[in-house]
Amino acid sequence: MNAPHTINFDYNLIKIMNEVIVSGNISKAAENLSLTPSAISLSINKLRRHLGADLFYRTATGLKPTATALDIHDSFVNAITIIEDVLQSTKTEGPSCPILRVMCPDVLEDYYFNRMYKNDSGKAVKVEFSSTTNIKDDEMVKSLLHANIDVVISHHVLQHEKITSVKMDAMDNFVILCGASSLLSNQKELALLHYYALPHAVYNDGIYTDFTNLLGTSLTIDAPYAGLVKVIYRSSSINGIISALERSDMLTVLRRILADYFIRERNCKLKCFDLPKEISIKQSPVYMHYLSNSSKRRYVHMILSQLKTIEAV
Repeated sequence: MNAPHTINFDYNLIKIMNEVIVSGNISKAAENLSLTPSAISLSINKLRRHLGADLFYRTATGLKPTATALDIHDSFVNAITIIEDVLQSTKTEGPSCPILRVMCPDVLEDYYFNRMYKNDSGKAVKVEFSSTTNIKDDEMVKSLLHANIDVVISHHVLQHEKITSVKMDAMDNFVILCGASSLLSNQKELALLHYYALPHAVYNDGIYTDFTNLLGTSLTIDAPYAGLVKVIYRSSSINGIISALERSDMLTVLRRILADYFIRERNCKLKCFDLPKEISIKQSPVYMHYLSNSSKRRYVHMILSQLKTIEAV
């Protein structure tokens, strides 16, 4: 029987080992935990002696966890996730339901999730949002590995062996959107000249490329002279962009289904036009990322299925 040995075990050692795995090295782990590198090393050695197995091995690129360390890491992440959900559920009234923490652009929260929650099937999971604005890929990965976030939605795959990336949508079929009282609103169609003549509002949130800056590969203009676009309003808030369009002569590039959503379901005073024939925009995929061994995989798949259903409608 080894119960006394287990009872006296210092579980902070696992927390420290987990931080080394997520951070990639002892120095970063020490900084994140407000400890000294020597204290981290001592803790790792203590845990190694307790388990009787190596936890890391050195490579040219730094420390790499062994299979033993990775097994413990997986169990630790799942346990922490379950504990946090139980603690959170005690703060809410009524029957508890699982909480899915989602990091995504506000346009997806507004369009996809708001529509999903109109259906009873969307109420089986409680979703808490945070924004991907100005969040780098390595920070998104770290949030998933630490189980601070359950799902990240971004426009490209997050590269990590423990993260699953699933294509949930593709940004395509774009239009030009302007206010119903804009100078453009009386036009039957939009010419390239109009595209350059009026100022632009640019929605930039990490999912959409800044199409109007003409520097990326997503937007192509087939004309002898591309011209210059005057951007006078830039925001990571889709509602801010829509509001600005309604009150001005600005225009913006937006996906057609989103433009239709704001016009038909949100009753926004907008008008949309097909892109001028000289302008083409490449399809931009959207991916949902989650921890491959997450204890919430079932709910992630449920949300993914519901979002795809909404997209198909």
